[in-house]
Amino acid sequence: MHRYHSWFLIFALTVIPSILVAQESDKRKVEPTRLAYPPMRCCTPVVVDAHGKELGEVIRFDDRFPSIQLNAFVRYRLSGGDSVALSVGPEFILGMQNTGGSTMLFTTPDCSGNNAYAMISNPPLMKRYALVLSVGSPGQYGATAAWLWVTDATPARVNPPPGTIFHSQWGDTGACVPYPAPGYTFAPNPFGLFVVHKVEDLYVKFTRPFYVE
Repeated sequence: MHRYHSWFLIFALTVIPSILVAQESDKRKVEPTRLAYPPMRCCTPVVVDAHGKELGEVIRFDDRFPSIQLNAFVRYRLSGGDSVALSVGPEFILGMQNTGGSTMLFTTPDCSGNNAYAMISNPPLMKRYALVLSVGSPGQYGATAAWLWVTDATPARVNPPPGTIFHSQWGDTGACVPYPAPGYTFAPNPFGLFVVHKVEDLYVKFTRPFYVE
């Protein structure tokens, strides 16, 4: 009986502490590995067109107006790799800035050309900013084209060179609006304008309606 108690005492004093130390050591080995890898983001919703062609990832859903069905702000990737933010619903693609009110200015009398000036009051937190000119409609319904115009990367606000006269603007009715002679001169101010370039017609590239997948 005495021998049994002796072996039990030896086991309790040597083996069990060794097991506990090994378990604690294993915990220390595992915990840094677990902390080194943050949870992976999976399955970001994307907007696709009627044929399943991807338009872009959803940045967030636009739920600001209960009277308007759920639309989305979408990250649209340009051919060069940069992205711009667009507002997308089932039947339309819009920019983050509305047209009209001298927000999209042309030096030509018919809004032609590949370069223009845009008044973007509050740019999105993106490397490039975009405007979409809807043709034939105020924008949301029945537009026949959606011309994408984009700034250069990390653009700066500028004031047009002295003597620049604008002869047309893109109105809020989906059409070019000429300025009466002698045209419109932008008054220099700290807010300035952004230079934008014509890229593509999004309604040629994508087929409505759009939906989230």
